[in-house]
Amino acid sequence: MPIQQWKCSEIVKQVVGRTENRTTNKPNYNINMEFFMGLDEFVQEKHYWWRRKAASFATVPGEISYDISMPQFGNAGDAVEIEEMFVVNAAPSTIPLSVNPKFTPRQQIASMFGNAAIQATIPANGYFLLPGGFQILQFSQAPPDIETVAFTYYAAPMIVNVASAINQAPPLVPPNLAWGLIYMLERRVFEYLFGQNDPRFTVSNTRYEDFKLQAAKFKQFSAQEAVHSETIYPGVSSSGGRGYVRGQWWGSR
Repeated sequence: MPIQQWKCSEIVKQVVGRTENRTTNKPNYNINMEFFMGLDEFVQEKHYWWRRKAASFATVPGEISYDISMPQFGNAGDAVEIEEMFVVNAAPSTIPLSVNPKFTPRQQIASMFGNAAIQATIPANGYFLLPGGFQILQFSQAPPDIETVAFTYYAAPMIVNVASAINQAPPLVPPNLAWGLIYMLERRVFEYLFGQNDPRFTVSNTRYEDFKLQAAKFKQFSAQEAVHSETIYPGVSSSGGRGYVRGQWWGSR
């Protein structure tokens, strides 16, 4: 049976009840949008292990730029930061022979406008997310052949339609962490209603900070290691019992 996750609307409803329905009489306050604003803030607080994803695509000969949100170029519409990229089936006779780490801002400008613009050494190969072109991946050299490129990246929810997303499960966040989204939204509601000096905000903010620590803990799904220890001698028992001392058995006297 597949995992049954809470819907975003259920989390919002629970927070409305926990905050005594005080947001219902605020006509200019959209608590559904507040939920997704808080979700974006929470998810991008850290490089949480559950944000890390992988994708791949085939390069097009002569094409230097790729929209990685498109299905044919990785289908990574939730990507906000590429961690590492490499060529899977590279061969010595083709380019790129390898894909180096992401360029620095200085190297990005040099790659786009040429070495004379910055007077810096341009790496033979590299990649970056195009400045001003969100999710547009650009190589420093256009590959002349079809190459399979793979990359790891950190994802974010990328919610653009609140009305439809509110009736679905929280995007990206694992089911075992959904409970903390109540504290995330509750904190934001109390801040809006009463300000940061109110004890209700202080308590909910403390719970939220504790939740972020729990969310950052890395789960070992497949690398668990059994630990076994033993001794060649029996342990020394309490007074009146028998113990092992200097190779001889001694009893109580």
